Amino acid sequence: MESILNYLDDFSRQTQVYEFNGEKLVVKNYRKETGILKWLLINATNLTINIYPFAFQPIKRLEREAFFFREAPEVLKKPKVYVTDFMRLKLIREYVEGDFFTSVDSETAYRELGYHLSVLHRKGWALGDSKISNFVLSVKGIYIVDAEQATPSTDIRHYAWDLVVLASTMVLFNIESIVQRKNDLERFMEAFIEGYVEGSETVSQEVARVLEKPSFRALTYLLVPHPFSKFFLNTWKKHVAKEF
Repeated sequence: MESILNYLDDFSRQTQVYEFNGEKLVVKNYRKETGILKWLLINATNLTINIYPFAFQPIKRLEREAFFFREAPEVLKKPKVYVTDFMRLKLIREYVEGDFFTSVDSETAYRELGYHLSVLHRKGWALGDSKISNFVLSVKGIYIVDAEQATPSTDIRHYAWDLVVLASTMVLFNIESIVQRKNDLERFMEAFIEGYVEGSETVSQEVARVLEKPSFRALTYLLVPHPFSKFFLNTWKKHVAKEF
């Protein structure tokens, strides 16, 4: 039986894969009602402390994703975009071969993901939707394949939001085997945090201060299932050297 999060993730998908002249292409339809519903549901949680500036209108989500794939620095690898159709609100891009992080069991891969996300934050970008199913481990590196909430930002709260969402989905995508996988998930979570700190000590210090605020501690305990929420916060303290 699939977990609830897996079901919701599949339900909210706006993409279809086609094969053209022997090449796989991904077609994303931003008009799809389930895509709009996904962001309304997420914002219901986010509204209480107004952390992240989500985009809801289909054209705005298309604009954000197209802009990210075109303009964001080459930190995480990005699929090639072939067509951006603002009239039909569709985007056609390269299909990325590899494993979604929902099925990746590698401390090295999670450390690398943490490092790249830290560098992306240091370069002034936030993702908004940083769940692990949006990252693909390919032979060419780590790709981000969904960026419809990504936006240029220097707001540390936006970076902290990315980290909480990623930690939350690391656990929730494995909720049905949580007892058996507890030690593995803690190792992966710590490896991710280690990589993030390696990517930018300055950003890590600032993020750690935000995560210690009551609003973010409450958010972490709300979104990251126990006892991983406590482990996540304590691991940040462990790996960030300066007092805050």
